[in-house]
Amino acid sequence: MPINLPNGTTLRTVTFWYPADHLGITDWATTLACLFDDDLRPERRLLATPTAPRARTLLAAPRNTDPIRCAGGPLRLLDLAATCVHAAREAAARHDAWSATARVGARRPGRLESTLLRAGRHHYVTYHSLRRVVGDVLVIMRTGTALYPAAASPQALLDHVEQATARLADANPDDVLVTVGA
Repeated sequence: MPINLPNGTTLRTVTFWYPADHLGITDWATTLACLFDDDLRPERRLLATPTAPRARTLLAAPRNTDPIRCAGGPLRLLDLAATCVHAAREAAARHDAWSATARVGARRPGRLESTLLRAGRHHYVTYHSLRRVVGDVLVIMRTGTALYPAAASPQALLDHVEQATARLADANPDDVLVTVGA
């Protein structure tokens, strides 16, 4: 169930960033049982490239695809660059469809998505490529800090994903990301 903030933004995905030393973070049976319920579910937004069968067990809710889609895992097993490239391609196709037909697939875009589309192809694609990794909210579990957009404007949305992504640049390769959809 999406969360609507007073500033006009809607939160649909939350990415939790756990430090590598967080107790039990790779025991996915326990972690997922604590995070997910009827309202929250794993969001398989991230691409992974585990090189060994044992590494696959370190991924949250992996799906048998090539490349593997998952809801998270240790950063060293996630291919965040490929995740961004894949999301950018999808966003570019949506923007192109909207430019030609004023529709995104079979639907008309909502108010906020329309504003993002009108902001230009570059802003739209950049926002969606980075959002795929950090979600609408990035919760830094080491500090309890939640990063989310300050407003429902294209610039505020873009600022949020750029700032959240920049914070992740300092992450330890053994830190863990887990993405939840509401």
